[in-house]
Amino acid sequence: MVKYMYYLFIIKDNFFKNNSDYLFDILYKLKTMHKENYNYGISLYYNVCNLFNVKALKNYVKAKTNLKFHNNKFYLDKYNYFEIRKSCCVVNNDKYLREVLCIFYIYNKNIFVCNFESKEYFWLKDKFR
Repeated sequence: MVKYMYYLFIIKDNFFKNNSDYLFDILYKLKTMHKENYNYGISLYYNVCNLFNVKALKNYVKAKTNLKFHNNKFYLDKYNYFEIRKSCCVVNNDKYLREVLCIFYIYNKNIFVCNFESKEYFWLKDKFR
């Protein structure tokens, strides 16, 4: 497993602003939820998160960068990429993390970033103050 796998979620306004630990726990449980609980998980996700506008965000990244796009991923170099999904965005490295996060900060400031492997999490807006 990639050590530096970051997941980005758009959190609904004022939801868990003062309780990042609890928010991380909820998102971790959603990520590791068993298939028989998916209906509950989907309902919980929609109560906590907003969807990414995949088409608009992809068009923005394509217009503002020279990144290669292949198989629904933007490649930062041969091995490092980020992927835009409706439910979350995934960044598989930390080498270019600040540059990638800057793109998402311009898109939406209410993004919560999680590295489930290392139990690291933060609000995107706190990184760009």
